[in-house]
Amino acid sequence: MERTSLIAAAAAALLLGTIATDASAELDENAGIFTAQIREEGSSISWGQAVIVVDKPVEDVLPIVLDYANYVEFMPNFTKSRVLAQRGSRAMVYMEVSVAKGAITLWGQLSLAERPSDGDTHVVEAKLMEGNVDAFNARFTLTPVDGGERTQVDFKIYVDPDIPLPSSVFSRENERAAGRTVRALRTRVFEGPQGSS
Repeated sequence: MERTSLIAAAAAALLLGTIATDASAELDENAGIFTAQIREEGSSISWGQAVIVVDKPVEDVLPIVLDYANYVEFMPNFTKSRVLAQRGSRAMVYMEVSVAKGAITLWGQLSLAERPSDGDTHVVEAKLMEGNVDAFNARFTLTPVDGGERTQVDFKIYVDPDIPLPSSVFSRENERAAGRTVRALRTRVFEGPQGSS
């Protein structure tokens, strides 16, 4: 029972990050980010969605999204991101995320790939193959805007930890995780390893 309570607390803390304690700082960091919850058919837990426009062309953003091994360097609370096998943009990746101030580790083996798409839009999807959560799906959609000078990033995430808490808790955490992910991606684009700002 104690383990279940601990896991529930971890999930409530945030599946992919920690809840900000300074509300005004979070509002500033979220400037320009739209977030929402999207119903998942057959589930009481909703997807989290976040949309942002990044002041860089898609050619600068897509390589960061496809750099699966380095998610650990910038994604919120990632402690491991190891590519197990890869061919082109298709990869099997093992990832770990620390939640509840390090008390719980969520892990999963994910299948990631860039999906064929029409036009200039790029879609990169992640699907859970195995792990210690019931479901994990995520999708980056990158679309050139303003004549290709900027990129609209639309990120969606669905995590179902199968923990006895109200589904609204996990729907909200999915939405927060989406917001934190696009914020982290924006930061990486401008402050990444090449210092491309």
